[in-house]
Amino acid sequence: MARRSDILNAVYEADRLHKQFDTKARVEAGEGRIDVFRMLVMRDIPVIFRPLRKLLGAFINDPDKGVIVTSQRPLRVQRFTAAHELGHEALGHEGSLDDEEVLTRALFETEKNYDPREIQANAFASRLLTPDWLIVQHMKRQDWTRESLRDPGVVYQLSLRMGSSYSATCYALEGSKAIDRRTRKNLLKVERRTIKQSLVRPYEPKTWHSDVWLVTDRDNGTILEGSRSDLVMLRFEEHPSSGYLWQFGDLADAGLAIREDGRAAASNEQHIGGIVFRTVIAEPQDDGGASGHVSLREVRPWQATGEPLQSLELDINFSGPLSPGLLPEQREALLQVA
Repeated sequence: MARRSDILNAVYEADRLHKQFDTKARVEAGEGRIDVFRMLVMRDIPVIFRPLRKLLGAFINDPDKGVIVTSQRPLRVQRFTAAHELGHEALGHEGSLDDEEVLTRALFETEKNYDPREIQANAFASRLLTPDWLIVQHMKRQDWTRESLRDPGVVYQLSLRMGSSYSATCYALEGSKAIDRRTRKNLLKVERRTIKQSLVRPYEPKTWHSDVWLVTDRDNGTILEGSRSDLVMLRFEEHPSSGYLWQFGDLADAGLAIREDGRAAASNEQHIGGIVFRTVIAEPQDDGGASGHVSLREVRPWQATGEPLQSLELDINFSGPLSPGLLPEQREALLQVA
């Protein structure tokens, strides 16, 4: 009962912050993930990134409050670590040094001697980053059903859009009753590399540690936030028999280089008029990542004016993980004061 009470208190505090920062409205405006770093900035809590050896993060509360996050892990791990440390602050905990075991086990640990503060901080982080309403929002946008959530590829894409790890997303889906325990276990058995390979095969990236974003017309108007080594796979219907072709020039302007570009006939017999699927694989041109607004249009190239047959607007930020130093927003604020 005490453990349940700890979790409920943490969930309540996370929900309170969602209301305070109006996160639902921001998500509806295109932000697919909860901006935990913005919350820390608004609460005036310094966030410093360091190449920690044995820790993922720490919360400092003496004499002043502060958060330390590793710079040696992917952005999604940095985000969960930051949410965990924010949980310690929001719940009034003392300072804490958090290693990987604490961050991955605390929420699901049943041993009585496990630190209840870590259980609370992880419950807070899970609720903050993957609330039920955010899962529903993405499912509606992508037209995913409960049955879809049995597919590891779907759950993987959901995790990317929420800025959460694949495993944390599986547990969040179980906690929201979207899947049962057996489905969660089956999903966790699937290797992430296998999921990525099924998307881009036969293309071979430099490393399979990178994430692979599958972008379709259902992502119009969204913000994609990932790491400098991520791949973007764009897959759209195209109408070449009518002279309409997708134009991808904006990708280069945002720092993305096309690595593969191909077309395949639509297999659905209902498609007529020479509709094909255009598939483009792109990645950041250099180690600095890629960022900017991308406007993609399906047009007749010889027509200088006129409305596109289809269009897609995206904002991308593939600059993670965050590098050593103060959180960029806080560093810029200090420079302006100076």
